[in-house]
Amino acid sequence: MQLPSFPHSIRNLFLLNPEFRLKGISIVLISLFSISFSVSSQNYSSVTDKAAFSKLFTSKSKTILSLMSDFEQHKKVSMMQKEMISSGKFTFKKDNKLRMEYFKPFSYIFILNNDNILIKNEQRENNYSAKSNKLFSMVSRLTMDCVTGDVINSKDFDVQIFENESKYKFILKPRLKAIKSLISEIEVLIGKNDFTVEKIIMKEESGDNTTLIFSNKRINQLVSDEVFTLK
Repeated sequence: MQLPSFPHSIRNLFLLNPEFRLKGISIVLISLFSISFSVSSQNYSSVTDKAAFSKLFTSKSKTILSLMSDFEQHKKVSMMQKEMISSGKFTFKKDNKLRMEYFKPFSYIFILNNDNILIKNEQRENNYSAKSNKLFSMVSRLTMDCVTGDVINSKDFDVQIFENESKYKFILKPRLKAIKSLISEIEVLIGKNDFTVEKIIMKEESGDNTTLIFSNKRINQLVSDEVFTLK
């Protein structure tokens, strides 16, 4: 099978497969949004009643039928002094529809439409089945879990939950040995005001990391199904 040419936010999850050996790292996680700040200074404490939180978070997430946002991706590589920064637009629609479109510094589209993964870069278009590869399936599931609130019950990650006055923080540590060799942990920051994800930080075993920051969120606006196709 020919491998998709993923941007830095997706590539490293597929390094297990020799065909996926591309430069860069992280995943589309998709899913999500806010302004940059220092996590260590936010005085997070552990959520004690996880069952009650799970019920609250899931119920709040179910009210989100669609979500559109701008995003900015910051990639820090230990061998480079400057961050690699890219930006684009994120769109989600229930059920199981997601689009991440990069505009700068390159044109790139990633679409998840139920079990279909559509990829378009400046050279070509590709269509894949999420069911055809275990890692594809995991990425798809995690992306949707982040948006729908099911991430706290993930089978692929051990999840710790913390909170401060304005945000929740999830720390996801991979259970699969194959993923552990690439990603050490993922932090997901969620605003208490609307229960949407504000920021994702993906930390790699190599010491590199990728941060997705989301802004200008529009919740439950009309989104056409055509958004999740390639034309």
